[in-house]
Amino acid sequence: MNALFEEFSAANAASWKERLAKDLKGISFEQLSLKDRNGATIHPFYTAEDQSKISTALFSHQDWVICSRIEVSDEKQANAKALAELQSGASGLCFVIKGATDLDTLLADIQLAHIHCQFLVAYNRQAFYKQWSAYQSAHALEKADVWLIADPIAEGLASGDWAIPKADWLSMQGNSLCVDALCYQNAGANSSYQLACSIAQANEYLHWLEEAGKLAPIHKVFMSIAVGTDFFEEIAKTRALRILIQNLLDAYGCKATIHLHLETSNTYRSAYDAYNNLLRDSIAGMAAVLGGCDSLLIHPFDAYKKDPSDLSNRMSRNQQLIFKEEAYFNQIADAASGSFYIEQLTEQLATQAWTLFQDIEKSEGIIATAKQIKENIERQAATWIEEYKSGKRILIGVNKYVNATDAPVAQPHQTREHKGIASINLAQLNV
Repeated sequence: MNALFEEFSAANAASWKERLAKDLKGISFEQLSLKDRNGATIHPFYTAEDQSKISTALFSHQDWVICSRIEVSDEKQANAKALAELQSGASGLCFVIKGATDLDTLLADIQLAHIHCQFLVAYNRQAFYKQWSAYQSAHALEKADVWLIADPIAEGLASGDWAIPKADWLSMQGNSLCVDALCYQNAGANSSYQLACSIAQANEYLHWLEEAGKLAPIHKVFMSIAVGTDFFEEIAKTRALRILIQNLLDAYGCKATIHLHLETSNTYRSAYDAYNNLLRDSIAGMAAVLGGCDSLLIHPFDAYKKDPSDLSNRMSRNQQLIFKEEAYFNQIADAASGSFYIEQLTEQLATQAWTLFQDIEKSEGIIATAKQIKENIERQAATWIEEYKSGKRILIGVNKYVNATDAPVAQPHQTREHKGIASINLAQLNV
């Protein structure tokens, strides 16, 4: 058998490039390479000669948490929905707390010690923190996988109001740090800039904690980001984020574990031919899982409605159950490890993001540069939008293969400038 293979010379990248140019009548490898919206170079093929510095798997966990979002206005109704979600396959709950809440009613019969749970606190953070602390002690939940997400910088970025209650935030910090970085992707930022802003946000909090002498107890870091439909790029983005957060923690001498929570993006969710959203969510969800998320929330395909349907909620859960029970994505850790293309892209995004992060820090951090960050994201979003308007990028049912009986309606021009970083929705554009 060995003698058989000895008759053939080994091929290398140079010989492949030479053959490519010959077969394509003079079109070179370099001409087929392109720059993506992050400025990363994408080649037509990769070989072992392109192996990146990332030579090992970036994470060892195989499974992830299937999350369901519960908006709390009536505790009994929210509790009933939460129990139904858990009984139907969810393993994590994301409660959106909008006002005073009776936790005993909300959490009745929910075994928090055995599931993942998030409380996104959108009202009086101090009051809810005290309430939760009392509930946690009464039910011996100090070691439960529960996260209180109250991020004043995220709120400032969204509203443009920078009266940040730093002292209040510091008084609520225990052994974990939560960073809500969903806004960047949802506003149209490219991947490298999303990463840069996310770690700049985390860095601001780490600096506050270090300054206040409260960094040492931190042993868990939670970060939420949004994931889109650029499949390989989103896998690389999620892997790069884990590298960047670890680099940041190492710089502070912090030994915390990292929890990456991903949510499907709102940018592509269309009200027109809405069932296409299921396909988009599947792409985004698979990218999140293969990129190494620890928990994932796939928003209902009709999330643009005030009350998404029971069908859409069920499909959001079932998409993740299919990932596990039929695609077996929970049987391997870091499946992208060893892919020359994805590892190269991971390395490029991480390197670019770290440079952009350093630029933000040279300008005194994310709060001081919030206005510039907003302008940068708006420019990136405008370029992205134009690519859809010109047809360079495709959104099925919106700018191509439009359903004549369910066609997009141009949205009125907004004359009032939004003070904060505003989300965009590509499907609402006059494309």
